[in-house]
Amino acid sequence: MPTIVPANSVDRGRPGFGADFPSLLLVNPDPAGEPRLFGALHRLGVAAADGDRDHPGQKLFGARLVDDPGADWAELGRWVRAVVTFGREAWSSTLTVLALPRADFRHGATAVTDGDRSVTVVACTSLGDPDLSDDLLRASLSSGQSAARLTWGCGGT
Repeated sequence: MPTIVPANSVDRGRPGFGADFPSLLLVNPDPAGEPRLFGALHRLGVAAADGDRDHPGQKLFGARLVDDPGADWAELGRWVRAVVTFGREAWSSTLTVLALPRADFRHGATAVTDGDRSVTVVACTSLGDPDLSDDLLRASLSSGQSAARLTWGCGGT
């Protein structure tokens, strides 16, 4: 059972960022790759601005970045419909938290929980991986966005 820690807690020195009631969880994105991630999220209508979390007015619509799914799952899990994991470690830890069978990590792999409200987990190569093209990143985020049932600009102003 994961330790219960508030969603705004600090893990690896980085607080979670985004919606308080997210339907899309983004796990363990590389801090150095955040401008790229926010740019892709902005083009999908999930982020208010291109840039990073420190950009003035930046917010995420229906999504939240976390470093550790276990630390935040107790508080956020009831809202989450999809998780995009960045890298092998994030994939493995998310499957463990959701009590899903271990599965080999490969970009684009998915796993889905059983039950009344399923959660889809999407594997994405780490943002720092030079083989992760913008198209592959967009496809992973779009899969997560679709599974989370987020529309363009969902909840945004």
